[in-house]
Amino acid sequence: MSEQMPKSLIIAGAGGHGREVLWLVKNINKQSLRYKVIGFCDDDPALKSTTFNGYPVLGRAEEIALETTTKLHFVVGIGNNELRKAVAVRLESLGWEAETLIDPSSVVADDVSIGAGTYVGVLANISPTAIIGRHAIVHNQSSVGHDVVMADFSQVAPGGRVLGHVNVGECGYLGSNAVICPSVNLGSHAVLGASSFAISDIPEYAVALGVPARVKIKNKEPSDLKFKANDS
Repeated sequence: MSEQMPKSLIIAGAGGHGREVLWLVKNINKQSLRYKVIGFCDDDPALKSTTFNGYPVLGRAEEIALETTTKLHFVVGIGNNELRKAVAVRLESLGWEAETLIDPSSVVADDVSIGAGTYVGVLANISPTAIIGRHAIVHNQSSVGHDVVMADFSQVAPGGRVLGHVNVGECGYLGSNAVICPSVNLGSHAVLGASSFAISDIPEYAVALGVPARVKIKNKEPSDLKFKANDS
Protein backbone atom coordinates (compact mmCIF):
# COMPACT_ATOMS: atom_id res chain seq x y z
CA MET A 1 0.00 0.00 0.00
CA SER A 2 1.40 3.41 -0.97
CA GLU A 3 2.10 5.97 1.74
CA GLN A 4 -0.57 8.68 2.01
CA MET A 5 0.53 12.06 0.71
CA PRO A 6 0.57 14.92 3.25
CA LYS A 7 -2.33 17.35 3.03
CA SER A 8 -1.66 20.86 1.74
CA LEU A 9 -2.46 23.14 4.70
CA ILE A 10 -3.08 26.88 4.90
CA ILE A 11 -3.08 28.63 8.29
CA ALA A 12 -5.45 31.61 8.34
CA GLY A 13 -4.03 34.44 10.41
CA ALA A 14 -0.34 35.40 10.54
CA GLY A 15 -0.36 36.33 14.23
CA GLY A 16 0.02 34.91 17.71
CA HIS A 17 -2.42 32.01 17.54
CA GLY A 18 -1.37 31.28 13.96
CA ARG A 19 2.12 30.73 15.33
CA GLU A 20 0.71 28.29 17.90
CA VAL A 21 -1.18 26.42 15.18
CA LEU A 22 2.06 26.05 13.23
CA TRP A 23 3.79 24.69 16.35
CA LEU A 24 1.01 22.11 16.81
CA VAL A 25 1.23 21.06 13.14
CA LYS A 26 4.96 20.51 13.56
CA ASN A 27 4.32 18.40 16.68
CA ILE A 28 1.89 16.22 14.70
CA ASN A 29 4.31 15.90 11.79
CA LYS A 30 7.07 14.65 14.11
CA GLN A 31 4.99 11.53 14.69
CA SER A 32 3.71 11.12 11.14
CA LEU A 33 4.02 13.48 8.18
CA ARG A 34 0.38 14.49 7.76
CA TYR A 35 0.62 18.10 6.58
CA LYS A 36 2.58 20.19 4.13
CA VAL A 37 2.24 23.80 5.27
CA ILE A 38 1.79 25.95 2.16
CA GLY A 39 1.83 29.19 4.12
CA PHE A 40 -0.45 31.71 5.79
CA CYS A 41 -3.37 33.72 4.49
CA ASP A 42 -4.15 37.10 6.02
CA ASP A 43 -6.28 40.10 5.05
CA ASP A 44 -3.57 42.62 5.94
CA PRO A 45 -2.13 43.81 2.58
CA ALA A 46 1.11 44.88 4.31
CA LEU A 47 1.86 41.23 5.11
CA LYS A 48 1.44 39.85 1.60
CA SER A 49 4.68 38.44 0.13
CA THR A 50 6.43 38.61 3.51
CA THR A 51 7.37 35.59 5.62
CA PHE A 52 6.04 34.62 9.03
CA ASN A 53 7.83 32.00 11.12
CA GLY A 54 9.66 30.94 7.97
CA TYR A 55 6.54 30.48 5.82
CA PRO A 56 5.13 32.81 3.14
CA VAL A 57 2.14 35.04 3.73
CA LEU A 58 0.18 34.48 0.54
CA GLY A 59 -2.43 37.23 0.83
CA ARG A 60 -6.19 36.95 1.13
CA ALA A 61 -7.79 33.52 0.93
CA GLU A 62 -9.83 34.51 -2.12
CA GLU A 63 -6.63 35.43 -3.98
CA ILE A 64 -5.03 32.10 -3.11
CA ALA A 65 -8.12 30.21 -4.30
CA LEU A 66 -7.88 31.88 -7.73
CA GLU A 67 -4.21 30.94 -8.10
CA THR A 68 -4.22 27.24 -7.19
CA THR A 69 -5.91 24.05 -8.30
CA THR A 70 -4.53 22.07 -5.34
CA LYS A 71 -7.04 20.76 -2.81
CA LEU A 72 -6.46 22.96 0.23
CA HIS A 73 -7.02 22.24 3.90
CA PHE A 74 -7.05 24.93 6.58
CA VAL A 75 -7.03 25.82 10.24
CA VAL A 76 -8.01 29.30 11.42
CA GLY A 77 -5.20 30.60 13.61
CA ILE A 78 -7.19 33.46 15.15
CA GLY A 79 -7.90 33.58 18.86
CA ASN A 80 -10.86 35.97 18.68
CA ASN A 81 -13.91 33.70 18.53
CA GLU A 82 -16.16 35.91 16.42
CA LEU A 83 -13.42 36.59 13.89
CA ARG A 84 -12.49 32.92 13.75
CA LYS A 85 -16.11 32.14 12.91
CA ALA A 86 -16.28 34.75 10.15
CA VAL A 87 -13.03 33.56 8.57
CA ALA A 88 -13.97 29.87 8.80
CA VAL A 89 -17.23 30.56 6.98
CA ARG A 90 -15.31 32.40 4.23
CA LEU A 91 -12.77 29.63 3.75
CA GLU A 92 -15.37 26.87 3.72
CA SER A 93 -17.28 28.81 1.06
CA LEU A 94 -14.16 28.51 -1.12
CA GLY A 95 -14.33 24.73 -0.87
CA TRP A 96 -11.37 24.44 1.51
CA GLU A 97 -11.57 21.61 4.06
CA ALA A 98 -11.21 22.33 7.79
CA GLU A 99 -8.65 20.23 9.65
CA THR A 100 -8.89 19.18 13.30
CA LEU A 101 -5.53 19.44 15.07
CA ILE A 102 -4.92 17.45 18.26
CA ASP A 103 -1.49 17.69 19.86
CA PRO A 104 0.13 14.28 20.51
CA SER A 105 0.69 15.24 24.16
CA SER A 106 -3.01 15.81 24.84
CA VAL A 107 -5.20 13.19 26.55
CA VAL A 108 -8.58 12.73 24.88
CA ALA A 109 -11.07 10.04 25.92
CA ASP A 110 -12.11 7.55 23.24
CA ASP A 111 -15.77 8.60 23.21
CA VAL A 112 -15.17 12.35 22.86
CA SER A 113 -16.63 14.04 19.78
CA ILE A 114 -14.53 16.82 18.22
CA GLY A 115 -15.70 18.93 15.28
CA ALA A 116 -13.81 19.94 12.16
CA GLY A 117 -11.33 22.80 12.46
CA THR A 118 -10.89 22.47 16.23
CA TYR A 119 -7.53 22.96 17.99
CA VAL A 120 -6.65 20.76 20.99
CA GLY A 121 -3.40 22.05 22.44
CA VAL A 122 -0.35 20.82 24.29
CA LEU A 123 -1.15 18.80 27.46
CA ALA A 124 -4.89 19.46 27.13
CA ASN A 125 -7.27 16.95 28.71
CA ILE A 126 -10.78 16.11 27.48
CA SER A 127 -12.82 13.68 29.58
CA PRO A 128 -15.35 11.03 28.51
CA THR A 129 -18.51 11.89 26.56
CA ALA A 130 -17.54 15.53 26.06
CA ILE A 131 -18.73 17.09 22.81
CA ILE A 132 -16.53 19.78 21.25
CA GLY A 133 -17.95 21.71 18.31
CA ARG A 134 -16.41 23.01 15.08
CA HIS A 135 -13.51 25.48 15.03
CA ALA A 136 -13.30 25.48 18.83
CA ILE A 137 -10.11 25.87 20.88
CA VAL A 138 -9.18 23.68 23.85
CA HIS A 139 -5.92 25.42 24.58
CA ASN A 140 -2.63 24.32 26.10
CA GLN A 141 -2.83 22.74 29.59
CA SER A 142 -6.59 23.26 29.80
CA SER A 143 -9.16 20.63 30.73
CA VAL A 144 -12.72 19.83 29.69
CA GLY A 145 -14.71 17.59 32.02
CA HIS A 146 -17.08 14.71 31.40
CA ASP A 147 -20.43 15.39 29.73
CA VAL A 148 -19.41 18.92 28.73
CA VAL A 149 -20.78 20.47 25.54
CA MET A 150 -18.67 23.18 23.92
CA ALA A 151 -20.47 24.76 20.97
CA ASP A 152 -18.91 25.82 17.68
CA PHE A 153 -16.25 28.58 17.86
CA SER A 154 -16.02 28.45 21.66
CA GLN A 155 -12.71 28.49 23.53
CA VAL A 156 -11.00 27.45 26.74
CA ALA A 157 -7.80 29.49 27.15
CA PRO A 158 -4.56 28.04 28.60
CA GLY A 159 -5.03 26.60 32.07
CA GLY A 160 -8.83 26.93 31.98
CA ARG A 161 -10.95 24.30 33.72
CA VAL A 162 -14.42 23.36 32.47
CA LEU A 163 -15.90 20.91 34.97
CA GLY A 164 -18.51 18.25 34.34
CA HIS A 165 -21.94 18.83 32.77
CA VAL A 166 -21.13 22.38 31.68
CA ASN A 167 -22.52 23.89 28.47
CA VAL A 168 -20.41 26.53 26.72
CA GLY A 169 -22.38 28.44 24.08
CA GLU A 170 -21.26 29.41 20.59
CA CYS A 171 -18.26 31.76 20.74
CA GLY A 172 -18.19 31.46 24.54
CA TYR A 173 -14.77 32.18 26.05
CA LEU A 174 -13.22 30.86 29.25
CA GLY A 175 -10.10 32.90 30.13
CA SER A 176 -6.72 31.63 31.24
CA ASN A 177 -6.84 29.73 34.56
CA ALA A 178 -10.58 30.39 34.91
CA VAL A 179 -12.80 27.67 36.36
CA ILE A 180 -16.47 27.00 35.73
CA CYS A 181 -18.27 24.77 38.26
CA PRO A 182 -20.19 21.61 37.35
CA SER A 183 -23.57 22.13 35.67
CA VAL A 184 -22.99 25.89 35.30
CA ASN A 185 -23.52 27.34 31.81
CA LEU A 186 -21.57 29.95 29.86
CA GLY A 187 -23.82 31.64 27.32
CA SER A 188 -23.09 32.26 23.66
CA HIS A 189 -20.49 35.03 23.13
CA ALA A 190 -20.07 35.30 26.90
CA VAL A 191 -16.68 35.69 28.62
CA LEU A 192 -15.47 34.32 31.93
CA GLY A 193 -12.39 36.40 32.70
CA ALA A 194 -8.93 35.06 33.49
CA SER A 195 -8.55 33.43 36.93
CA SER A 196 -12.28 33.88 37.63
CA PHE A 197 -14.45 31.23 39.28
CA ALA A 198 -18.02 30.81 38.01
CA ILE A 199 -20.55 29.27 40.40
CA SER A 200 -23.68 30.43 38.55
CA ASP A 201 -24.75 30.76 34.92
CA ILE A 202 -23.29 33.57 32.81
CA PRO A 203 -25.78 34.92 30.25
CA GLU A 204 -25.02 35.40 26.57
CA TYR A 205 -22.83 38.39 25.60
CA ALA A 206 -21.95 39.02 29.26
CA VAL A 207 -18.46 39.45 30.73
CA ALA A 208 -18.06 37.99 34.24
CA LEU A 209 -15.03 38.52 36.48
CA GLY A 210 -13.86 37.64 39.96
CA VAL A 211 -14.13 34.98 42.66
CA PRO A 212 -16.96 34.27 42.63
CA ALA A 213 -17.53 35.64 39.13
CA ARG A 214 -20.03 38.47 38.76
CA VAL A 215 -21.37 39.98 35.54
CA LYS A 216 -19.67 43.32 34.86
CA ILE A 217 -20.58 44.06 31.23
CA LYS A 218 -23.33 43.04 28.82
CA ASN A 219 -21.99 43.45 25.27
CA LYS A 220 -23.90 43.90 22.05
CA GLU A 221 -23.46 41.58 19.11
CA PRO A 222 -20.19 42.37 17.25
CA SER A 223 -20.51 43.83 13.76
CA ASP A 224 -16.98 44.46 12.39
CA LEU A 225 -15.51 41.08 11.44
CA LYS A 226 -12.52 41.94 9.28
CA PHE A 227 -9.46 39.97 10.32
CA LYS A 228 -5.78 40.72 10.44
CA ALA A 229 -2.76 39.38 12.28
CA ASN A 230 -3.22 41.57 15.36
CA ASP A 231 -6.59 39.94 16.06
CA SER A 232 -4.83 36.62 16.65
